[in-house]
Amino acid sequence: MKISSNTVYEHDEHGEVLVLGVHHVFKDYDLDTERGTLVSRVVRYSVEWDGYGPMPNSLRMAETERFREQVGKQLRTPDFIRTDECVEDP
Repeated sequence: MKISSNTVYEHDEHGEVLVLGVHHVFKDYDLDTERGTLVSRVVRYSVEWDGYGPMPNSLRMAETERFREQVGKQLRTPDFIRTDECVEDP
């Protein structure tokens, strides 16, 4: 199952959760070669959000495999996330 950022999923423990991203955790990383020793991948998600985004005190992380065991189907992309619009400085 692929986990998508900025998407609401059903979660066994928390109900609906907003996935903020999937991140790689490295033991070490060389910026010149852009390579490192991968330790794990984690999902960052929020259990509460409003019309502007996730509530800071509700942010959580879980290892990707553990998150996959607890998550159900993909539900929707919240209205406050604009994927079709880019704002540029004048």
